[in-house]
Amino acid sequence: TGEYSSVTGGYGNEASGFSSSVTGGEYNVASGWGSSVSGGYDNKATGMRSSVSGGSKNTASGYSNAVTAGASSVSGGHQNEASGEQSSVSGGANNVASGTYTSVSGGEENQATGR
Repeated sequence: TGEYSSVTGGYGNEASGFSSSVTGGEYNVASGWGSSVSGGYDNKATGMRSSVSGGSKNTASGYSNAVTAGASSVSGGHQNEASGEQSSVSGGANNVASGTYTSVSGGEENQATGR
């Protein structure tokens, strides 16, 4: 685990980012600085201050190519991705919010790419 990080339950979870946390589920990873995964299966919070609240195979990477705030989130669903700075996906399946300040509320195979 990373410095000031915690894993408080589940199986095969990893909190490797500084001050990151995983609170349950299986095979979840919180590797971004201050990131969190609250449960589910095979979720990844890799961006700085990013979070995944559950579901399966979701990714919140935020602005992961730079050392600035990501603050992206995925609230649940399946194979969703919030990769834009301060972007969010609220649920559904196979949705992508890749633009800065973008969001996808749900549904399937939706993309929010602009700013």
